[in-house]
Amino acid sequence: MSLTLWILIILAIIYVPVWYFAWKSPNAKKYRMEKYGPAIKINTHLGIKTMDRVCKYRRFWRFMGVLSQILAFLLMVLIIYVVIVAVINLPSTLSRGGIGIEYALAIPGLNPILPFWYGLAALIIALVCHEFAHGVQARANGLRVKNTGLLYAVVPLGAFVEPEEEDVEKASRKARLDLYAAGIATNFVIGAVAFLLFSTVLLGGISSPYEDNAAVYGEREGSPADLAGIPAGAIILEVDGEEFVYSDSYDVTYSWDPGSLVTVTYVTEGGESHHSSPMRWGVYVSKTVDGEAAETSGIISGSYIVSIDGNKFYTPGAFSNFMSTTRGEQTVSVDYIDPYGSYVTTTLVLGSNGSIGYLGVYTDLSGMNLITPKDLLDYASNPFYGFKDILTAGQGLLGYLAHPFSGFDPVPESVQWWYGDQSGLFWMAVTLLYWIFWINILLGISNALPAFPFDGGYVFLGWVDRVLEKMGQKDEEARAKKANEIAGNVSTLMLFLYVLIIIVAIL
Repeated sequence: MSLTLWILIILAIIYVPVWYFAWKSPNAKKYRMEKYGPAIKINTHLGIKTMDRVCKYRRFWRFMGVLSQILAFLLMVLIIYVVIVAVINLPSTLSRGGIGIEYALAIPGLNPILPFWYGLAALIIALVCHEFAHGVQARANGLRVKNTGLLYAVVPLGAFVEPEEEDVEKASRKARLDLYAAGIATNFVIGAVAFLLFSTVLLGGISSPYEDNAAVYGEREGSPADLAGIPAGAIILEVDGEEFVYSDSYDVTYSWDPGSLVTVTYVTEGGESHHSSPMRWGVYVSKTVDGEAAETSGIISGSYIVSIDGNKFYTPGAFSNFMSTTRGEQTVSVDYIDPYGSYVTTTLVLGSNGSIGYLGVYTDLSGMNLITPKDLLDYASNPFYGFKDILTAGQGLLGYLAHPFSGFDPVPESVQWWYGDQSGLFWMAVTLLYWIFWINILLGISNALPAFPFDGGYVFLGWVDRVLEKMGQKDEEARAKKANEIAGNVSTLMLFLYVLIIIVAIL
């Protein structure tokens, strides 16, 4: 059982008597606590006076109401797209195995990808601004705010703003839509501003003296490069005395062959130059896929792919680019070096990966993941890096949000020295702004899900009611009943799929 699960069990044991106290004790109200289903509401009036002051700019908030609904619609389309793609990919997700329950919890300290202090600060900013926006829109539309506070159940679930229920029921449809869309839009706007600050204002003003050198941003423990003494974060200058210029083209050649024993000259933080022990340089097979062409032909983990049909590969990128020119069922001749150092030539039939050929191997460069400092900076600051058309731009954005799973937030601490003598405060600002962006964008997208109790569920309900009215259904009571039925059915479906995706991902 994982440490995270043990922590959750202990917190649950502590939580049960606290929840019982909030349910049964007459003293609970004294501490502003009340039972809220399986959760506890901690009621306060914090921020209400500030909401009253800010809501006076009613023209601005009317404009924000319109903008909020537009942003809510766009994010709702995005989250529905994400859910559909995730459902389609469920079989492959099941075959890969789960990532663990800790990754499903947006709790700094429990979730491995969330740094504690940066994550905590960003989460507080996201939740407070989200709920404050609800409160301001409520007041701008003449709705009273009854309470603000914290919702808690084993772990903190979030902040809340509670408008007077009577006022919400009497409010116009537009006022309710403005109210529910406000949090979604506010998180998106804050995320967008944070992104512009770290990507353009901060990262846009730096460069590296090693811009086009091959650089090691990741390395597997026990790999050939690791055993040869090359550390993660090193900048590679020469291979066997020859300047090494990073290239993913399979037309680029050097004086030495892929798979040869070479000595690598590299520089580390502080500018000190080093030489590695002799190591094989080439496209290293870290894993093979069961039943695919490589495995069935005898290519195993620890091998080096030297060439296919005479095309030599010095980098995994060159190998991937060549494979994109092949097709399924194509017969090819593969030269490789097995883990024992023997040179082997085999003829095999490629499998298929869509419309291109598939060998069925996971590769890296002798255990290293290489990139140039210039490319890494572009990768860190541009969500659409490497994507050239609108059809793949959405995939680029979603891929960008997955960067923390690869250690990017947005620039790993081990490689920050590549960009000169920037102060620690500079990198702290970059990292904090990145996490403010990341958490706000994800909170905005997830809250746009057209399902109750998410804000998107109530926004979707209002839109359905509006569409039914435009279609000629004027009876308000009958229209409300029909809108609730449609929104309820959509909500049930989306919640089922959403929970299913999470369960499959973590188990």
